[in-house]
Amino acid sequence: MVDVPAVMYAEQITINELPIVLERLKNRQTEYDFVGICSSPVACIYFMQENGKFYIDYEAITKSQLPYLTKIKLFASEHGYPTVENTYGNTPIDYHDMTHAPVLSLRIDTDTDSIAKVGIQLMQTIFQDNDSTLYDIVP
Repeated sequence: MVDVPAVMYAEQITINELPIVLERLKNRQTEYDFVGICSSPVACIYFMQENGKFYIDYEAITKSQLPYLTKIKLFASEHGYPTVENTYGNTPIDYHDMTHAPVLSLRIDTDTDSIAKVGIQLMQTIFQDNDSTLYDIVP
């Protein structure tokens, strides 16, 4: 009999469970100091924590994600959320006109409940997700 390696499955949630995941992040019960939610390869946002305040990052690691930087920047502007453009230093996967993949940070710097509401609104507005959309938790 052949040993079959175990397959690791990412935790999945619906958007209404996001506050629970963010509480785990706040209480340092996650593997890293950030957590992401992904509903598709282009629809991934990362919740970051700094000094007890939360903000949202979007990294365009693939060419298909690049147009969403503009859409998210417009979304942030319409809602009065300050943005900062930076990078994690990651190499883009399928485009070569940039050395490092760009990251757009929505520097809302708020609590878990408020950042959950912004995350929900962003995913539903920009990526047309809904309450029944399943999200993989990353990393």
